[in-house]
Amino acid sequence: MRVLYLLYGYPQASQTYIKTELEALQADYDIRIISTHQPKVSSPYRNHLPFQHLTDLGAMQEVVEDFRPHVLHGHHLREIHTLSPLARQTNVPFTIRTHSFDVLERVKKEQMLTKVFGRLASRSAPRKVRDAAQMVRDDLCLGILAFPFVRRSLESAGIPSEKIHDCWPVINYDRFYDTSPNGDAIMNCGACIPKKAMNDYIRLGANMPERNFNLYAIGYKSDELIAFNESMGNPVNIVQQVEPDDMGPEYKKHEWLVYTASKQIGTVGWPMAVAEAQAAGVGVCMQNIRPDLKEYVGPAGFLFDTIHDAMEIIARPFPAELRDIGFEHAKKSDITGHLTLLTSLWEGALERAT
Repeated sequence: MRVLYLLYGYPQASQTYIKTELEALQADYDIRIISTHQPKVSSPYRNHLPFQHLTDLGAMQEVVEDFRPHVLHGHHLREIHTLSPLARQTNVPFTIRTHSFDVLERVKKEQMLTKVFGRLASRSAPRKVRDAAQMVRDDLCLGILAFPFVRRSLESAGIPSEKIHDCWPVINYDRFYDTSPNGDAIMNCGACIPKKAMNDYIRLGANMPERNFNLYAIGYKSDELIAFNESMGNPVNIVQQVEPDDMGPEYKKHEWLVYTASKQIGTVGWPMAVAEAQAAGVGVCMQNIRPDLKEYVGPAGFLFDTIHDAMEIIARPFPAELRDIGFEHAKKSDITGHLTLLTSLWEGALERAT
């Protein structure tokens, strides 16, 4: 079965969930990739599949005519504005895997709308989701995959419930699963962007000088973060970009993952690092910015409201019994367990076509 991917910024180092999905599919599907934008990170990861960088819809249509895909697929709801017109022109159906920033509204904007318009605003879906709803309702859209906690918002935007398929994050569980002893360092990782509130992680390190703090930083505003770390006396060891295939041993150096997130922005979703860390035996301590995060970190994880709360949590050893629970909980994000949510949509379309 032939699948044409339309991706934003492939192969972007902060989008390894796309890499994991492609690796899980490539043995059984004939895949071609169009990247609609250049990567935002200066150093894309090395181990990626071949791709074309195209911005013109006509050029993409020529690829469709040459490749003759059975289905189009993209990541992030914003890509529907390219996928839907291309599907209409070529009569090829499409699917999308959504994430977090593309379906969540910024908290400050929500608060402002609620102040002006009252309770109705707090119940409405983000405008970017409402704008996409009509294209999702199109018969050529086979469905979208989304985190379970955003279903209600998507439905309120007018997206039919049967088009929404609840799915946990995408990780390669076997790449990280390791029951051997862990090191005693503290870690954080991800794209250096404001919603990740990594300055707070540096402040945390400054308040616990007796511990070893590592931050695996990916591009974006990393220079500003390095400067802030220097101004605080370098309490954190900032590790420049590590290849995704090499992150397993890095997790094993740590006892705790402290994942910071901005409450003011509020668009951090269910980060893959949480599941990857639990699969590697690392204790997870995540910023408490929404109630749904309790489900995601699960019974083995901890949520914190302030840096002081995080300090109290990670000052204690990560309990061995929770470590065992974490190994099991992380399997919910293993792509081998939920890949069929996506491929069944494709196979169903193929059966109808033949």
